[in-house]
Amino acid sequence: MSGLRERLGRLRQETSEAVIADLSVNSLPAASVAETAIPAERERDSSIEQESRLPSGFRQIGVERMSNESGQFLLRRIEYDLPYRHGHYDLEELIACASHLHPVAMRQNRESEAIDPYRLLFLDTETTGLGVGTGNVPFMIGFGYYSGNRFIVEQTLIRHPGEERAMLTYLLGHMKDKSHLVTYNGRTFDWPVLVNRFILNGWRRSGPEPGHLDFLHPARALWRNTLPSCRLSMIEEARLGIHREHDVPGSLAPSLYFQYLSDGNPVHLHGVYAHNEKDILTLASLSVHFGLLLSGNVQPDDIEATEGEELFRTACWLEQHGLTEASERMFSLLPDMKGIDDGGWGLALAARYKRAGRHELALPIWRKSAAKAEASALPKLEAHIELAMYYEHREKQLPTALSYAEKALELTQRRSRLISSAAKRKEEKDGLQHRVARLREKVSRERK
Repeated sequence: MSGLRERLGRLRQETSEAVIADLSVNSLPAASVAETAIPAERERDSSIEQESRLPSGFRQIGVERMSNESGQFLLRRIEYDLPYRHGHYDLEELIACASHLHPVAMRQNRESEAIDPYRLLFLDTETTGLGVGTGNVPFMIGFGYYSGNRFIVEQTLIRHPGEERAMLTYLLGHMKDKSHLVTYNGRTFDWPVLVNRFILNGWRRSGPEPGHLDFLHPARALWRNTLPSCRLSMIEEARLGIHREHDVPGSLAPSLYFQYLSDGNPVHLHGVYAHNEKDILTLASLSVHFGLLLSGNVQPDDIEATEGEELFRTACWLEQHGLTEASERMFSLLPDMKGIDDGGWGLALAARYKRAGRHELALPIWRKSAAKAEASALPKLEAHIELAMYYEHREKQLPTALSYAEKALELTQRRSRLISSAAKRKEEKDGLQHRVARLREKVSRERK
């Protein structure tokens, strides 16, 4: 037993000496550690010079090393002299029409300052993942802003997690005098990701958050049913006249960043830089598009709508934002547009005509929609019900009203696959049965 105690004692002593030695080295000033690791002065100077020089893959696209009180990060800055056209729009146009975006800001923020183009920060991040959790790191933050007669794009990049705080510090410096972040899905993705990173780097929320101008929501309001998708790349090509060549999809950005981390070759990131830069320019171009729409000066012919639905959605969007005169100009063109019975927008337009007392405009839509429903495997009943009500209450043509009600009741058999709730199916069927019974009784009394 005594021998075991002696061996344990020697082991504790050796371990303590090793720990003390390790602490003494790690607690030395940086210069002392460097001298211990590289005793030769010439080798140390060569190492420092090599460290201070960025790889040519960064330098050839204008990336520089930046330092602030929080450390180092990489920065690329591009200046565009105004006027500068990106697609259909000149970015200089936003200076005149930005104030018209105030209704959008009010809907998204409940209250909002007036929109000053020089206080907007156009923001787009490239992250290591898709979620908004703490594990998703924005390795590149791109932002744009107006300064004098220029539009400036800046792109920050971190080479390792130790540079994140410096990058975020730089971003906060640019946010101080800005009133709104202009993004595309930024309210639910980019900004929450950044908030998480601020918190993890020691910042705490204080004061109001920046206002938001997130154009994903207006884009969906106008184009969700008329374009294959509402991805920014689809919007810019189909509606903004922007065509990218050899573009790196944003979905590939994380893997390209990890490839750079693996072998240190910045060329992997060239496409990511270009993609992020174009996204920021497109945000400014999209802002011009919606600013001009809300100015009320855009004519229906200026809208690239090949079918009536887009014109209808645009008119509704303008009406929601208080531009009644501009929306009425577009609504007035819809009766002559093709495809008016397609989808749900035709019935929505007919309902609007009905509320305005313009039944003569609603009738053709209801009839077309009813004919389409009767030929469909999954029919809608709204048109038949509207026609039944119209002929019963306005035209007093009870047999015609009964015919439409009976047809609607017949179509409920096909609709059973549309309604998962048995209670809702029963409610719909019972309502139509009651309507048919009442109309049959009225027709019977009329014939006596």
